[in-house]
Amino acid sequence: MTASIRGRTARAGVVVLVAVLATATAISQFYRNSVGVIATTLAGELQLTAGQLGVVSSSFFLIFALCQIPVGIVIDRWGPRAALLGSSAFVVAGSWVFAMASGEAGLIAGRMLLGIGCSTFFMAPLVIYARAFPPKTFATLAGIQLSISSFGTLGATAPLAWATATAGWRTAFLSAGLFAAIFAAAVMVVVRGPAAGPAPGQPRESFAEALRGVGAAVRTAGFWPLFMMSFSTYSTFGLIIGLWGGPYLAHVHGADLGAQGRALFVMAAAQIAGTLVWGMADRLVGAYKPVAVAGAGATVALMAVLILFGHAGPPGRVEIIYGLLGFFCAFAPILVAHGKSLFPPEITGRGLSLINMGTMTGSFATQWLTGLVVKAIAGPATVYPLTAFQAAFGMQAALLGIATLWYCTAPDPRRSLR
Repeated sequence: MTASIRGRTARAGVVVLVAVLATATAISQFYRNSVGVIATTLAGELQLTAGQLGVVSSSFFLIFALCQIPVGIVIDRWGPRAALLGSSAFVVAGSWVFAMASGEAGLIAGRMLLGIGCSTFFMAPLVIYARAFPPKTFATLAGIQLSISSFGTLGATAPLAWATATAGWRTAFLSAGLFAAIFAAAVMVVVRGPAAGPAPGQPRESFAEALRGVGAAVRTAGFWPLFMMSFSTYSTFGLIIGLWGGPYLAHVHGADLGAQGRALFVMAAAQIAGTLVWGMADRLVGAYKPVAVAGAGATVALMAVLILFGHAGPPGRVEIIYGLLGFFCAFAPILVAHGKSLFPPEITGRGLSLINMGTMTGSFATQWLTGLVVKAIAGPATVYPLTAFQAAFGMQAALLGIATLWYCTAPDPRRSLR
């Protein structure tokens, strides 16, 4: 009986730990995708152009990406718990600055503070999983982490649209900042133990040695193909749900704020299901690359469908396409597990942070560049033409297709062990 009670207590502790860690990534998912559903509101209230919207949204991803090298060093030297607690303060501050913004500069400042704060909210939990659980369960845990955290993406769709229509987007962001403060308190209570501290069994590195570890991660075989796959995969999802998905429905189909929120909600919900399915797929297939290539190929095909046929028929057709994209583009757990398998334990934090840097750099680059393209095609028009969206989506599909071909050259440790 005593052993049974201990077992149930241990399982309950794991559930609570995963729930708290997944909340970190959910907060990040909310903020990174929160511009999409309020883009037309921000543009109208603060007189922002398409190019300015692209800069506002992408600024989060730029600073997030730049933080990944120091984040990897901080995680390895001081531990993931310290990294989570330290960055939470930036999230609270960024929420307030964004909510108080009166123009583009204030919005960008808020988004950059949020990017700094959220920069540890995915890597730190993954390092805890890598240290505390058997390697064979890592992809499944990463899938669970991403699946639960996708509720943050859900929050950035219909719920944020409702909150914006009911109380205003400023109140919504102030409330989100309060939630981030509560999360920090939960981390202090729940996230403890050796896995949450500095890298075990390793002497404290000097700063120069830490930087050499970054260089070692970059030189790891397969790093660059995996980096570019991460660069293009999440940015495909983020380009739609975080920036152009709402305006596409509004400008091409005349959809109101509620309809935009519902369509993006479908996409986010499909991603939750997708991360669970893809997170278990490598254990069934026994390899990483075939699974990721299948997901990427389906995503490119769906982008082509959106470009060629999304404007025809009712908005419900777009909802279906968005939902399928959300599901098939949710194979990030495979990329994370593949990346983890490439790096030795002493540089796991830095290696995964660099891969995640590709994810955020891709989102910055694609949102910024497509903002310029949409602005160039739309000109001074306040309603963007179909061709502007088709050009933006076409650029993204081409990027993912090229990255997938390069990814096929990366080594696959799982396959070599079969």
